Amino acid sequence: MYLRHSTLRKDGKTHTYWRLVRSVRCGRKIRQETVAMLGELDAEGRLRARTLARQLCGKVGEADLFADDLPFEPVPVRLDRIYTERGRRFGDVWLGWMLWRGLGLDTFLDSLLPEGREEIPWSVMAAISVVARLCEPSSELHLAEGWYRGTAFTPPTILQKMV
Repeated sequence: MYLRHSTLRKDGKTHTYWRLVRSVRCGRKIRQETVAMLGELDAEGRLRARTLARQLCGKVGEADLFADDLPFEPVPVRLDRIYTERGRRFGDVWLGWMLWRGLGLDTFLDSLLPEGREEIPWSVMAAISVVARLCEPSSELHLAEGWYRGTAFTPPTILQKMV
């Protein structure tokens, strides 16, 4: 994701509007999709928006995936024998979870909703419900019976409770 600006002239004044944009591949073409309209931003606002974009992309504090000091050994792969089974939705769910965390709703709800005897905290259930409705608007029954199992959505707080 990155910031893109557009300049408009209104009433003799020049206005610069900013938006958060991501690149999306559609077949052989790549097009830019607006994630959020940010309006007019000063230098501090642009810096905060770039930081948010890095957080959403998961690039803050990320280790280098392709480090030069690692030994490189090619592995032969037979492409005709590769297939996928039980694929899960990931991208839209991950984006919803990152937006939830980026807005600070996870810590906000943790502070508001007291922890009880439930195995999964109410704040996590709220996150799952909101992200599910964002990705696939449907009934709670459909979300519980089919949607959740078909995704790779496992918030870290659920993992901590399971361990």
